[in-house]
Amino acid sequence: MDRLVIMDIRPLLAGVLGVFALPLCLAEPAALNLYTFEAPPYQVAGVASGATGETVATVICAASQAGLSANVRIAPQNRAIHSLKRNLIDGYFAIDPFAELDAVAARSDPVALEKWYFFTLHPELNTQTPRIGVVDGSNEQSWLIANDHDVFLSVTSPDQLLALLKRGRIDTALMDQRTMNDLGSGDSRQTETLHAHFLRYAPLYLYLSDAFASAHPDFLPQFNRFLPECMEESLALDNIEVRRVEQIAERLFRELDATLNLQQALASGPHMKTFADVLTIDSKWQALAPKTAIPLAEQILDLPGSKALHAWQVSHQGLVTEVMLINDMGTLAAISQLTSDFWQGDEAKFQEVMHTAIPDSLPDRAPHLSSIHFDSSTARFQITVSFPLFSSSNERPNGVISLGLDIEEALNGERPH
Repeated sequence: MDRLVIMDIRPLLAGVLGVFALPLCLAEPAALNLYTFEAPPYQVAGVASGATGETVATVICAASQAGLSANVRIAPQNRAIHSLKRNLIDGYFAIDPFAELDAVAARSDPVALEKWYFFTLHPELNTQTPRIGVVDGSNEQSWLIANDHDVFLSVTSPDQLLALLKRGRIDTALMDQRTMNDLGSGDSRQTETLHAHFLRYAPLYLYLSDAFASAHPDFLPQFNRFLPECMEESLALDNIEVRRVEQIAERLFRELDATLNLQQALASGPHMKTFADVLTIDSKWQALAPKTAIPLAEQILDLPGSKALHAWQVSHQGLVTEVMLINDMGTLAAISQLTSDFWQGDEAKFQEVMHTAIPDSLPDRAPHLSSIHFDSSTARFQITVSFPLFSSSNERPNGVISLGLDIEEALNGERPH
């Protein structure tokens, strides 16, 4: 009898265990199956057909934050695109915007930012009929073709491209700066005699297959949300670029300071009585911006100082992306356009600048440079440069002027003509 009872309850036990096991299975994160191509140090072939590298780490990080693990493998571009179109993989990165894929796949915000240079043996770049060499199947090759430039030679790897340049088989090699630096990491003599001519910043993207995007509609917005913090360390200016941006920003600040009475504009802006008021307004502001302005935002935009900032920004269209005048409480006194938040006091552009002592002369008024960040509303990479403002009676800043600059436009002066 006892034996019969035990046998009868086994199906019941199995059912109970199945009920508990089901949520555990559902909680297991799905794996995102992705292809990329080899491009050290961004994507590097690893063991068992896997991949490592900076961009791989960025994608895995953002995918994980968005709730999915990611398996990344190296594959030739043609195979990857073929597989993506037929929904055989979930996604492919890191590539330039591709109209053919835009029609059949969902594109993320940029997962990488490369700096492309023409490398030559001679100081001057022949811009009339240069014999340009690129890596076959690379983003550089696709960009040249899309922009009606002739490709003289294409090879299978960056080291072959460098060898052709050294032997005079090509006049210039178009390559990412980090990729070229990687070639010279073992023997600097390979690259130290080359001359670099800046061409463009190249944002590269992840494309998700139509099948995956349809099955996981919430994934891409979450992925994009976490991308900035996952890629922050890889977005950095070198020392030469920092100095160039500082020089441009200093020139712009002098011009703006001569155009508008910044102290008067600062005094004319709204001043909150308490920090609690600041946080309440900021919460309402963020809930509606940047599409809709709360009444206070409309009042600030209607101030003479804001209108003057807007007109000045328009006069530098393409280079200046926004201008903010911030008072000593960290709130906006004047703006060139609607911003995403009212309180700037928790950001480095305010906190680090407000600790500045009064300089002996204007050139000593060193700006604060932010890291490069992607603005999804304009689809451009930007950098924020902030200067302290001093009244005649203050030894410490009583405000901050913050300029948003398009980083590619800021470095256009390096581009060959």
